[in-house]
Amino acid sequence: MSQHNTMMEEIEEQEGLLKEIFANREELTADFVKVYRKRRFRKVIFVGNGSPYYAGYTLSFAAKKLLKAEAEAIPAGVFHNHGSFDASGNYEPSEILLVCPAESGHSRGQVDAARRAKTAGICVMSTTLNPTGVLARESNIVLPKLGQHEVAMAATKGQTMALFMIFLNFLEAGYQAGNITFAEYQEYLHGCEQLPINVGQTVVDTKAWFENNYERIMAANKFFLLGYGANYGTVQEAALKFFECHQKPTLALELEESLHGPFRALKPTDIVFFVMAEKGAERERMERLARAVKSYCANCVMVTSNIQPVSGDVLTIHSSDIPFVNAVEYLIPFQVLSFLIAKNMGIDLSIPLVSALDEIMLPAYED
Repeated sequence: MSQHNTMMEEIEEQEGLLKEIFANREELTADFVKVYRKRRFRKVIFVGNGSPYYAGYTLSFAAKKLLKAEAEAIPAGVFHNHGSFDASGNYEPSEILLVCPAESGHSRGQVDAARRAKTAGICVMSTTLNPTGVLARESNIVLPKLGQHEVAMAATKGQTMALFMIFLNFLEAGYQAGNITFAEYQEYLHGCEQLPINVGQTVVDTKAWFENNYERIMAANKFFLLGYGANYGTVQEAALKFFECHQKPTLALELEESLHGPFRALKPTDIVFFVMAEKGAERERMERLARAVKSYCANCVMVTSNIQPVSGDVLTIHSSDIPFVNAVEYLIPFQVLSFLIAKNMGIDLSIPLVSALDEIMLPAYED
């Protein structure tokens, strides 16, 4: 594997990894389904930093829908210093679930949260590359990620695997508990089955889109990424990928939040990506905003699916547009663009740039 192209090779691995996860979903979800039958969690807390936090934000919407639970995502440092599992005292420990959608599984913040939960008798679910590592040892339910640790400094396949594995667990448990109908369950399953195929096709199509839009993409000084609902977590993750790869200023915004000041910084040659996911009032407002912002910036790109086409400046992806499942699908084009922009700027994403900070701040435990 050539180091310079490592990130793209890892992006392209995702289709096969997600396909394997879906094929093994019965085994993957068995432990959580068994626990959920007994405990019926009423509160779900997601803890993480960076990508794991953004995964938690997106998955908190799925927890509300599929587990019928109160759910929130909290940055690990905030939770460690200021957070509580149950500030109101309204929940028994057996009614609370801590979820750590980890990358490698040894980040200090998530491990510390898991240890607190274990002491309090709270169930812990985690994803990890090391099923016997430090986070796994503090977890009741461990979801081992497939493959090897990512070589590229910007994580891609680790994020999509965590999102998909946790979602499948929520889906199966929620359906077996009667929280959703059989028709809803089948619709979600169909979206999950199509997900790997859609990911692979979107990688190919985004490469072509980049080539066709090369001049304006490379000329942009900064980027604005807009999302709504669970896909606000998607654009937060996408903005992190943009910034850590090509290093150009990138701002992730929730649809309505974008109307309260950020566009004052918008320049005519900047690029705004409007993620137009599942149908509804938010999608309609997103399209209206994209067309209105065109008066101030020539590059207003609507990111939409092949099954919900719109006219205008569009980056078309392959998606079922099924809520929560599409959070993975809409992330893919931004992963691809992050790599391609960086590559064309001569940035090697396999080279760490600020590794000395780890020696000073010690953000992770040893396994």
